[in-house]
Amino acid sequence: MNQYKVEPTKIPIDIMVPVHGRIDLTMKCVNALYERTSAPFHLIILDDTPQDDTPDGLTGEYFRRLKKQHDNITYLHSPKPYKEGNEFFNEGLGFCKYDFVATVMNSVTVDFGWDMVAVGFMHHNPKVGIIGFKTLQSSGVIETTGIDIVGFTPIDIGKDCAGHQLTVMSERNATVLAFALLRKEAVKGNMQEGIYNGFVGWDDIDNSFVVRQKGWQIWYCGLGVGIHETRATRGSNSKEALLKNRANAEIFYKRWGYWDLYQKANSMDIMHDKSKIVEELNGLSTILQSKVAV
Repeated sequence: MNQYKVEPTKIPIDIMVPVHGRIDLTMKCVNALYERTSAPFHLIILDDTPQDDTPDGLTGEYFRRLKKQHDNITYLHSPKPYKEGNEFFNEGLGFCKYDFVATVMNSVTVDFGWDMVAVGFMHHNPKVGIIGFKTLQSSGVIETTGIDIVGFTPIDIGKDCAGHQLTVMSERNATVLAFALLRKEAVKGNMQEGIYNGFVGWDDIDNSFVVRQKGWQIWYCGLGVGIHETRATRGSNSKEALLKNRANAEIFYKRWGYWDLYQKANSMDIMHDKSKIVEELNGLSTILQSKVAV
């Protein structure tokens, strides 16, 4: 079998970088991509920074100068802020030139050779639709290596483990798209807009479930690493964001068969019937995985 074959690749890829202010992070992100990417690439910048900063301010000027140095940049400025992640992903997909596209938020700084193993793996395994990379917190511990569903709760696999751990290739139920490699065929037309509140969570998990339902595999590549400055550009810890996140959770539960279990868990005293709830959670998780894998 060749599914773990690793070799230097000259397979070209697109790289989409959404930008929302924070020119300091954007420059750090883009500089790292040029210094540490092994594959030839086409860089797509999706910028909705307010007009007082771009195109006549810092962000626009930075990319105008950068385009004089590199002939592989497509710079797109939206006059209106993007409402959700799928909106800028779908716009960016329309400008992609190649079969594989990496999504790298401007809050991510890639490590050397981050793309090499994942691109080769996806090339040799035509059923793979998405590969998530290892993201580290700025402290160096793992932020996520993919997402599992325990009962009805999404769990970041490997969270807070040492950064050198989980250096493997492994199949996952879901992954985050802040730092991932997508097969264009698997995601184009499948990233639905207008379902979730934007930039407060759950839409990435939903995207993964949709792609798996279409018959594609989701994998994790522990040999591709980036440092993620969490919530550095669009995220928020406000009460409003928390309420929107909870609303998104309910939307997700209803879409994927968790709603009845979620309601039961919130209406029962789990301390009085813990074993029964755990048994039902595990049973539903198994059923859901079978359903999504079809």
